[in-house]
Amino acid sequence: MSESKPNGVRVECMNAAPSWQPPSSDELRNLMDSIGYSPREVGEFLGVSRKAVNRWTLGQETIPFANWVLLCRRAGWGFSEY
Repeated sequence: MSESKPNGVRVECMNAAPSWQPPSSDELRNLMDSIGYSPREVGEFLGVSRKAVNRWTLGQETIPFANWVLLCRRAGWGFSEY
């Protein structure tokens, strides 16, 4: 059973690589909500298309680790070692 952090994200999603586990689409949407970003704004921030972000939020693809780290840092959710 996975432990959740107060922000609704599993602890495994906050681990450094290689023990990192990708967030679920719900966890990604929680993060986006916490920083007030729409899929378009996330895409602009990360330099990816809105369609790519939509695929992540729909669970069709997994957000890359580096992009997850950048969003978490933007939200103040950790990964200070990167």
